Amino acid sequence: MSQSLLRFAPVLFSAALIAGCTSADPRSVLGSAGTNQQPAVDAATDAAVVQGACPAVTLREGTAYYTTYSKGGDGDPAKVIHQASISDTTRQCRVSGDQLIMTVVVSGRVVGGPQVKTGTVNLPIRVAALDGETVLYSELQQQPVSLVEGGPAEQFIYTNATVTFPASASRTVKLYAGFDPGPYNTR
Repeated sequence: MSQSLLRFAPVLFSAALIAGCTSADPRSVLGSAGTNQQPAVDAATDAAVVQGACPAVTLREGTAYYTTYSKGGDGDPAKVIHQASISDTTRQCRVSGDQLIMTVVVSGRVVGGPQVKTGTVNLPIRVAALDGETVLYSELQQQPVSLVEGGPAEQFIYTNATVTFPASASRTVKLYAGFDPGPYNTR
């Protein structure tokens, strides 16, 4: 080491020591959570927010995009009414008794095609929780989005705050979200 670096070593050590002493809890300097730390609480429900066992949201292949065509125009680019895509997903978990209750949020964009008319389109979005082959939760809902003929792409944010399944399955469950054109009479 050079002499100038050796002269600054005690200063750097002292600064680190002082920074560590400014904390009321020395474990926080080391990044330790400690055993008496209170869990985060969802202000809306007053329930503990689960962070370690909250399953990630996954998009299955083929469910991130959704295109509708005018009658008889499937596959014809000139007959596209609109195209939608999912750009991001997130989730939050909380525990209520022996149930894990999740809020799943999906965001994306919808762009009108050559056949778009001003009005509202409904995007079919399904959220499903599977533990192996067992379906613990599955619900298909319609997300309305307003489009204007010749207008720009519109963003949407879909929220489902009722995804519920046994908390004991939280570490093994796979959570899926995506477009699902049907059948619509399923949960």
